[in-house]
Amino acid sequence: MRRKHCHLHESRKFVAREISKIEGLAVIYVISDKKTMPVDHEKFYNIVAACTLERILKHTELLGTKVNVWYGHIKGFNHQTTLDYFKKRKWHLGSYGRLLHQPKWIRAEANSGIQLADMYAGILGAAILPDKFGSFEPVYLEKVKHQIRKSDKGQISGFGIRVLSKDNNPISFNWWPEGWS
Repeated sequence: MRRKHCHLHESRKFVAREISKIEGLAVIYVISDKKTMPVDHEKFYNIVAACTLERILKHTELLGTKVNVWYGHIKGFNHQTTLDYFKKRKWHLGSYGRLLHQPKWIRAEANSGIQLADMYAGILGAAILPDKFGSFEPVYLEKVKHQIRKSDKGQISGFGIRVLSKDNNPISFNWWPEGWS
């Protein structure tokens, strides 16, 4: 099932149930509030991509492994500018040397891993974006909670879910599931 087929509640429930069964997976979300981010779309994308890469590299440090990082290709976007941005940053949260190869951008249709990442993003979107009646569906996020990267103390905020907003705190959002750290 591809991401575009996951717009209905029944489909999302099925997808959440099925992907929640995948073992050995660490889900990392970087959420951004476009209202508080730069108007420059290139800079905005580069910041989000860099925060995602930092979270991945930090996780590989804990695992003692190296990794390949693939992002979903965005049509019409020059991804070389993102690679240039990565090279300028100080990798204080992780080691760039943990990458087996420099990050790549791949079309979702050509890669099941990118499609899976899109499905997880869809679950997050359904959980945090209000529907036409203003309701949220955190049940989708609850289904995959065990896969979301956590600290040694079980903390999700800042580890598996990183919010880029004025206060960088997902707990302040209406959609944050009750009882999550």
